[in-house]
Parts: sequence; C-alpha cells; structure tokens
Amino acid sequence: MFVREAEFQDYSKIAKLHATSWQQVYQGLLDDDYLKNRVQDEHLAMWQTRLTHPSLNQGVLVLEDDGVLCGFVCLYGNHSFDQGTMIDNLHVNESQRGKGYGKTLLAEAATWAQKHFSDSGIYLEVLEGNTPAKAFYLSLAAQDDGDFIWKAPCGSQVPCHTYCWESPKALLDATT
Repeated sequence: MFVREAEFQDYSKIAKLHATSWQQVYQGLLDDDYLKNRVQDEHLAMWQTRLTHPSLNQGVLVLEDDGVLCGFVCLYGNHSFDQGTMIDNLHVNESQRGKGYGKTLLAEAATWAQKHFSDSGIYLEVLEGNTPAKAFYLSLAAQDDGDFIWKAPCGSQVPCHTYCWESPKALLDATT
C-alpha cells in the first residue's frame, strides 16, 4: 500500500472510481438516470480540470496497492471560515473496502491539513442516506455539525449531514 499526491495522469482513474462509487453508494439517493448516463462524463471533466488547474488550497491523495488505484481523498484547505478544511471526496474501491484504506486516507488528509492549515478545523459532508459512511465517521470521533440540503448536480434536493473535527490533529489522533 502506498499513498502519494495525485498527478495529472491519474485523472481518468480517479474519475472512474469516483463515478463508480457514486453509482454504487448513491443508488436511490440521487436520480437514477443521472447516475446511469451522466455521472461518468461529468466526473471525468471535473477531475481533468481539478488536476490540470488545481486550486492553491487543493490536496488530492491517492492510495495504490500493487499499482492499482484503491482509493483517493480530495480536500480544500481553509475552505470555510467557520469549519476550516473541507474533505470534499473520500472514496475507496468497493472491492478494497474493509482493509483500512479509508482510515489511512483520512490520516493522510489530516496530515496534509496539519502541515498546511493547522489552525483551522476539518470537516466533511455526507448524504443523509449514506448510513455506512456516517457510522464510519462517527467511529472516528467526528462531531455532529448539523444538517443541510444539497442541490445535487442532477437537480435533486438531497438531505446531507456535516461532521467535523476541531483540528486536523484531532482527526489524525482518531485514526491512530
């Protein structure tokens, strides 16, 4: 297992994993037609842009095992004045789940945030219906930071939940 910063040539693999993960996990939570017919192309364009012209506060880390992309995390340092650094994406290939890769990626994300934005908190947003993800974050001492409605790319209004840690160090401590 090896974690490294993403490079431009990773964009298609990241996009495929991201879209496939949405298709598997968000079935019944997002519009079926969107998941079946549009999510692949939208994610491909998004990741090509993110890795061609990254924001100055963007970090993207990939986890590989024997040269295979098993997961990735994308975060934006100091994204919110109130909440701090946002973990925008965390996805692990379905066949690789249960091996601790999500926890490893969160630890690496916390390390990245601690290095670059140590004075702010760290948070993420989860679809209300994504029960396994919510349980995972709560197992890592995430604090409940409230509900909101997300206007998804498919046009749906989706209930979501925000979880936070007071600092990158707090998340890092929870992953060890």
